[in-house]
Order: sequence, then structure tokens, then C-alpha cells
Amino acid sequence: MTARPLLLVTAALALVAPGFATPGDETAAGHDAGNAAEHSEPELPPHSRAPHQVDVTVHDDAWLLVNDYDTFGELAEADPERFEFVEGLLEPKDESGEVIDTYDGYRDKTGRVELRYDPEAEDVAYFERVSAERLTRGHENYIQYCASCHGLEGDGYGRSAQHLRPPPRDFRVGKFKFTKVGVENLPSDQALVDLVKKGLDGTPMYPWALTEGQLLDVIQYIKSLSPPESGWRDVYAVVKGPVDIGEDPWTNDVQGAVARGEIVYHNVGCFNCHPGYVTPARIDEIVTGEGGIAKGSYREDLTLPKIVPNTMYQVQGYKTSILPPDFTWHSIRAGRDRQGNLSALEIARTVGSGIAGSGMPQWKGSMPDKDIWAIGYYVRHLIETYHGKPQARAALMSELRGGN
Repeated sequence: MTARPLLLVTAALALVAPGFATPGDETAAGHDAGNAAEHSEPELPPHSRAPHQVDVTVHDDAWLLVNDYDTFGELAEADPERFEFVEGLLEPKDESGEVIDTYDGYRDKTGRVELRYDPEAEDVAYFERVSAERLTRGHENYIQYCASCHGLEGDGYGRSAQHLRPPPRDFRVGKFKFTKVGVENLPSDQALVDLVKKGLDGTPMYPWALTEGQLLDVIQYIKSLSPPESGWRDVYAVVKGPVDIGEDPWTNDVQGAVARGEIVYHNVGCFNCHPGYVTPARIDEIVTGEGGIAKGSYREDLTLPKIVPNTMYQVQGYKTSILPPDFTWHSIRAGRDRQGNLSALEIARTVGSGIAGSGMPQWKGSMPDKDIWAIGYYVRHLIETYHGKPQARAALMSELRGGN
């Protein structure tokens, strides 16, 4: 393939990372290529000046995980014209040529998806061949729109990253906090598209108006950053879409949902990280009403969030700890739909799926879906009632701290 250098001169990058300059702008970027040989320049610290050119060409195809062996049938059944079930589809052999095992599976008539055997893991999964051409398109758009924060290498250390809290994601880790697919799973392409389309409130990760095709190309490139035997190169990994929490059972009883959400929130101990929004006496009343044993006393700073050491996320080797949000004060990251509306569904999905790498557990499976929905409604109520309304919030906090 012919190399495709990309000039980093877009207005988007210039706005996000001041200092990106057009070619020949010696005031912002020192010297252009023509003058570089005539003038010696001092060594500069990383990110003090943007490179003029980045070679975006990807030369090799990549085989990236589509899904694990056990759940691929769900995808194949949705497209029977493309996939056919074959008995004895794969028979991996050892070094002597002896068959190790026999696997039935689905054949992709287009040839892009294959059932592959990993001799190190001694297991199989379905992988898709992503062409170098598509990865190059994705890399080009990644550099254009993402690299100023997420880094030229996808390591979470772009020119703007050193000034951002929380820091941008390191894509090589393969962990995504707000894709709502469960804490142990990799997000599907559509889950990643949804995240980018919605953005993350309270961060510089705004909703991006790229086309679906552009986004999917970028996503394939990001997935290709997974190191060997991890992320989308891990035969043991499982790819999922957002968790299913069923139909909304509270459509005609929003007040009932909020009341039940207050009970569930304080009964399961959400206040161990987030604030408590009722008095200790009310918590004891809730716990005993749900069949538990009252504690009688709680942490002194109950109305404040409690920082939880977060060791999953690192930037350049430095671990990060992130304060859980106070829903009456902070912006929550992933609580809105694509139209920008605060959504009980989106909040409930975060509760159901948990947040990978943080102290936020996955409640789907250990809590009824109806209660997950109720917490979604309760948190939305807290935000709508108190966030950005200082007088109302001050009155709430005065009442709670007086009773603590």
C-alpha cells in the first residue's frame, strides 16, 4: 500500500490541543521541513509541539475477536444467508499431525470470519479479518479526531491528556467504563458506537458527529491496538452488547419508582461510595424493612462521596483514583440518550452492567431488574431535583447533616 501521511491541521485538533499549526507556521511550530536542516533546535519535552506529519498507513490485516465459541451462534442465527453450520468445521492438529479435537461451528460464506484455534490457550473463538485498508481509514480518522487526547499510540497520553481529569482511556488495556456490557466483557461495535455518539458528560469526550462508517472504521483500529492474547486478540474474551434489563416496569408509576429506588439504593449500600441521601435513622428503617439488621451508625461523612482506589486505569504507568459522583452535585458520565435527554434507562443500564475497573459492581443477576430500573429513576430524580439548583441542594444537605 502507498503510505498516506496525514497532516494534523484540523480545526478540531487546534481547538482541543492549542499549538497544532499549519505547515510553515514558524511562530507556532518552530521551523518547517525546509528550514529544519538549517537550524538546530533544542530537545523539547513530550507533547510540547505537535508533529507535522504522522504516517497513518497500516500495512497488515488484523484478526480481531468477533465473539466466543459458545455465543457466536446468536450472531449467526441473525444472518442465516451468510453463516452455515458445519459439523467438524475445525480439527486442529498437534506438531505430529494428530487431530487434537473436533469443533462444529459456523462457516462464513464471505470468508471474513473464521473459527480459529489458539494452541497456547487450547481454545477456539471466532475472529474477523479486518483489512489493512480499513484499518488505515480508521487510523486516519483516529489521528484526526482522537489522538490529541488518547495519544498517537492509543496509550491515553495525548497532548491534552496531561491536563485532563479523569485521564483519557488507554485503548491498549481493552477496558471501557461506560459501554454497559458487564464488567468482564468486551463491548460490541454497536456499544462503542453508542458511547461515542452520546459522549461522556463532565469530560472533554463530547458526542462526535462522525458517520456510522467512519466510527466503525475507527473502532476497528482501536480494537487492533490490543496487545497479543489480550482484548480483541484474546481467545477467552467475550464480546457483548449492553445488558438487557427488560422492559420498563415503572412507565405508569414514576413516583413509585423513585420511592422504591430510594429504598433499594440505601438498602444495598450505594452510600458506601456515593453519598447517602437520607438520614442514618432512615437507613436503619429501610434495612430492617427489607429484612436486614440495622447498623445504628454510619460513616461521619455520609453526605459526601468516598474515594475508592482505582487500580485498573493507568496513564503512563501512573494509577488513577476517581471520586464516585454525588448525584446532586457532579455530572454523571453516561446518563443521557442520543438526544441528550437524561434517561432512567441509561442510568439503570450503568447500574445493571457495573463499571469495569472501578468499585461499581455489576448488579444484573444479583438484583431484580425492576429494582435496577427503580435506582435509575431515583438517581434521575436526584439529578433533576438538586443538580444545578444550589438552594434546593443546600436545604437537603442541611437537613441530612443535622440528622447525622
